Amino acid sequence: MKTIQKILQTGFCATILFILTALNALSQEVIEVKNTQAQMSKGMQPCYVVEIPQADLKTVQQSWIKKLQEGNKIKIKEVGQELVLSGVVKSEFTTDTANFYSLLIQKDSLISLNVFVEIAGVFFAPKEDKTDLAIDKIDNSIKNYLQIFAVDQYKIAVADELEGQQKVLETMQDDLKKLEKDEEDMIKDNSSLENDIDKTEREVKDIESNIDLKNKEILTHNTSMMAITSEPEKKAAKDKQKELDKEKNKMEKDRSNAKDDISSYKSKIEKNNKDIEDGEKLQEEKTAEITNQTEVVTQVQAKLNGIK
Repeated sequence: MKTIQKILQTGFCATILFILTALNALSQEVIEVKNTQAQMSKGMQPCYVVEIPQADLKTVQQSWIKKLQEGNKIKIKEVGQELVLSGVVKSEFTTDTANFYSLLIQKDSLISLNVFVEIAGVFFAPKEDKTDLAIDKIDNSIKNYLQIFAVDQYKIAVADELEGQQKVLETMQDDLKKLEKDEEDMIKDNSSLENDIDKTEREVKDIESNIDLKNKEILTHNTSMMAITSEPEKKAAKDKQKELDKEKNKMEKDRSNAKDDISSYKSKIEKNNKDIEDGEKLQEEKTAEITNQTEVVTQVQAKLNGIK
């Protein structure tokens, strides 16, 4: 039996691994840098374009400025809508002095980064003839530079999304724990209330027994009063009668209060049971929410892992 269980468990794990691998493969999102022609301050020019999904425009712009300025002290100027870095050597691409013009364009849920590279007064563009290794190397270097940047920015955006979804999941899990704790507390409260009921019911029985004894004592006293003839003795007997009646009334009041307590305990138990029933429904709903949110977190994690 254990061997069969182990086989089943192994098969189950393999199935889950296969599903997760397939999910990860399907969720891969490749960031691609393309060559095109685009409009800029100097007219229609060769351009490198890369699109960064779900990124924040301001964050990407600040990160791009920081990345362009790595290794040099020349500041980027913002001219109109363009970011311009002039007269710098970016050894990642070429040893020649170059000018970089960048346009960041918000397009629905993504940022389009257009980069124009001007070397010796000519905007760089790759050649179809790949036998020119120097040109091909510059082209690949620029694409690699932009691709790494775009991937990093996309990962930052998705990591922020993942963190947000994880916080939502943690809040749901905390809510479920609270519901479970509330139910546990109410069950304990019911147990305590049931003990109080048992204790108070015993007190009621004791009080009723004492009331019966007190009634007998009162009956005996009233019977004995009939044989009293002297006024002083009658007065003392009447005082005794009042005292006995007072003691009986107190017992009856204690019994009434005890029965009210029992009624109150039972009402609390009834309310707790209703709240427990409602809480169990809420726990089922919250568990379903957690299951769905866990799937959301898994999907976002898969998306993050799949960014290439």
